[in-house]
Amino acid sequence: MSEEPIKYNKYEVQSLLGLDNKSEFKMERIFDMFKQQGSKHFHYNILQKIEFPKEIKTSLYTIYHTKQDEGWTNLSYRFYKRIDLWWMIAGINNVVDTFMPLPAGTRLKIPTPAYVRNIIDSIKTQL
Repeated sequence: MSEEPIKYNKYEVQSLLGLDNKSEFKMERIFDMFKQQGSKHFHYNILQKIEFPKEIKTSLYTIYHTKQDEGWTNLSYRFYKRIDLWWMIAGINNVVDTFMPLPAGTRLKIPTPAYVRNIIDSIKTQL
């Protein structure tokens, strides 16, 4: 039986990974992270920890239909000009398996950039 993962808080991870202070949206700066003994990789399970709003005003998101073979990081870059906010799109849309590609034509709610800030602030109060 494997041992329990070691929990690291965001400040320990920032130091271990050498993250700068400019990347406030990086998941590593928002969430506690875990590392299995002997592993080189950190992990987190945000979908079991965060409650995204069930009802969102239509002015706070746009509807987007995915294209063939479009990945999560591509979506993040398309809408936010950065690849690290894919998890927010997945969370808002209650997608729990982000390893599987989305079928072409999948309807997604994409939070507006202004609403992303509100969501991040809300998440920080939940942790």
